[in-house]
Amino acid sequence: MSFASLTGHDAVIRLLKGQIRQGRIPHTALWVGPSGIGKAALARAFAKALECAQPTKDGDACDACDSCRKIEQGTSPDFLTVGPESENGQIGIDQIRKLENWMSLTPHSGKWKIGVLDQAEAMTDQAANACLKMLEEPPASSLFILLTTAPNRLLPTIVSRCHRLRLSPQGVDSVAVYLREKEKVEPAMAQMVAVASSGRLGMALDFLRTDHLQERNKNLDQMIQAIQRGDIEIPVAKLSRDKISENLEWYAAWLRDRLILQLQGDPSWIIHQDRMQELRAASKTLSTEALLQRLDRVYAVEQAIKKNASVKNALSVLLSHG
Repeated sequence: MSFASLTGHDAVIRLLKGQIRQGRIPHTALWVGPSGIGKAALARAFAKALECAQPTKDGDACDACDSCRKIEQGTSPDFLTVGPESENGQIGIDQIRKLENWMSLTPHSGKWKIGVLDQAEAMTDQAANACLKMLEEPPASSLFILLTTAPNRLLPTIVSRCHRLRLSPQGVDSVAVYLREKEKVEPAMAQMVAVASSGRLGMALDFLRTDHLQERNKNLDQMIQAIQRGDIEIPVAKLSRDKISENLEWYAAWLRDRLILQLQGDPSWIIHQDRMQELRAASKTLSTEALLQRLDRVYAVEQAIKKNASVKNALSVLLSHG
């Protein structure tokens, strides 16, 4: 997958091509953006463009040479992605030390050793300190890219040592077009999934290829019912912090959809298109002021959780106010 095959991120891609063309590649970079927008895919395309044996005239990867194929297949000796371990959802110190040792090696066939740390905010305290040490003296032939949705959960000293780049969602229209033209999704479904993903292509594809959309709706139902009953605990609280944040976003979208209907806005703006009948009924149960207050609380809770507040205490704010 080259730059040309990606959807969106046009301005960022122009910047990355400029860095390659000018030979001004930062050794440490921090790419910030919401989940599901293709940060890892963009990092892979950047690695390909850097290492490609036959780059195109505009600085993109050929996607056909040995280097490009190995990076795409995950077999390149000069490109490595590290992410949270499935057992605990964290990035441990041993992973960082192995990455550091790997990056200290001389490139095997290309010019660079390119390491990508996905979901960098998942590092343990020990891992973060080891990462900071690695950032202080990066090898001359290394490129270290940290991907994160929550830079505020990283050590300030890590953030300050990285060239920061912000990535945005591709947008509902772009995602809908991609799904129709590339994935051959029926137009109504493509639009619904594009809106449900908030214009994030990776999330839209995930919804289509897995049962995550159904899972989110199930979690939304549990959250709505717990808040209505004033339960002591919300089942969602048992999930990881990132998953809790995703579900809070989903609940905030539910409240926003109710506001849109209550204020007689354009129905095409509705995110939960598949639950329109429920939304129309729910939109009459709270005043506009009450919905706005509840939205404010959801955003406050989400920010508190991102800043490592107690999940139970933060979520109790939603319950205590109803």
